[in-house]
Amino acid sequence: MKLHHVLICAALALAGCGQAEAPKQEEAPPAPQTLLEQIQAQAPEQQLVTAYQHLIQYQQTHADTTPRCTAPRATESRGVIPDNVAPDSVYAAYRGAAVYSVQCGQLISRAAFDPTEHWLVVYAPGASEVSVVNCAGPNGADRCPSQVPTVETPAAAP
Repeated sequence: MKLHHVLICAALALAGCGQAEAPKQEEAPPAPQTLLEQIQAQAPEQQLVTAYQHLIQYQQTHADTTPRCTAPRATESRGVIPDNVAPDSVYAAYRGAAVYSVQCGQLISRAAFDPTEHWLVVYAPGASEVSVVNCAGPNGADRCPSQVPTVETPAAAP
């Protein structure tokens, strides 16, 4: 009977020999949580598409955002707004946020850009929804320049 137990143990030991350990699955990186993290994880050209899509979604849920964007005419990234943004610019309220410009309107090259159809789509740190800003200023001026205005920071005193 003891020989029988020894043979069973030997058979089990041999059965386990040479079997590779199950391959370990690599853990996927955690999915981005905030809108800012999500858009920054995208390819640059996809970020522009996403910003336009978020503008359309925002306009559908906020009836006061007019005129409606019926066609994108131009989209571009303004990047992450730096700490030294000019305090009197439209961008000043969005330090640290990723900002995208969406110019809506007719796709006719001779038609001038209309500031009332120019929008900023803002992805602020920690925000769960985009902020949308219309670029139309007083007297029909566009208050969203393509270069984010900055101020020189004074050098630290020695």
